[in-house]
Amino acid sequence: MKKKNKLFYAVILALFVSITITSCTKDETPTKTKMEGVWVVTEAYDSSGVNIMDKIQNKLIPITAFYLSSDNTILSTAGPMATYVVYGNNKFTEIAAKINQYFNYANLTFNGGEFFVADGTPDVFTIEFKLEGIGGGATNTLAEILSLFGIQAQWLKKVVYHKFTDVGVSFNSTGDKMTWVWTNQTQAFYNMKDQYGNYVLWGGWPVNKFAKCRFVLSKKSKSLNDLTTEAYTNPPTN
Repeated sequence: MKKKNKLFYAVILALFVSITITSCTKDETPTKTKMEGVWVVTEAYDSSGVNIMDKIQNKLIPITAFYLSSDNTILSTAGPMATYVVYGNNKFTEIAAKINQYFNYANLTFNGGEFFVADGTPDVFTIEFKLEGIGGGATNTLAEILSLFGIQAQWLKKVVYHKFTDVGVSFNSTGDKMTWVWTNQTQAFYNMKDQYGNYVLWGGWPVNKFAKCRFVLSKKSKSLNDLTTEAYTNPPTN
């Protein structure tokens, strides 16, 4: 009987040790791999922890979603979100209603961009928003949006590439929640492109005035097209 008890406890101890080691093992899935897929922003906060979801999303822009591809490209409905990050809250609040009119993703024409992540499991990444107006009218361009901020005429360009390096990225234990944070370590670089596709510095807005925000994203199994169509079909009432 004693031998059976010893064997029983030995088995229990082995299972406990195995479970403990497994639970403590670090997830070695590459950060980039975990980031790939379709994500929807479900929470948004400024540097003080104030909820800013209503700044980037409403009945006119009913969804803030990203498709992060394995080839580093981004498609998104994040025009208002990117505009908020770049230009901050004060001026944005004054003209938010007008900005919402410029970004219209109902026809599934998305904003482009890219993201870059080092090999392994870093906790920072680089994101570049290719920001331009979306819509059917000729006036729906970034130049029109920039004019609302009082930016001088020589900087009124149709497309500006807003790059942010060292943006914090983290995940929950199951990998279906991702958090992005613009911190004091984040740096901004704003560029145009010349006729050869080379970056040319864009000096229309100070790079140190971007908003330090935190965004929580939920991973989705549906396509970006389907999620966007559903959101515009049944927009929020607020």
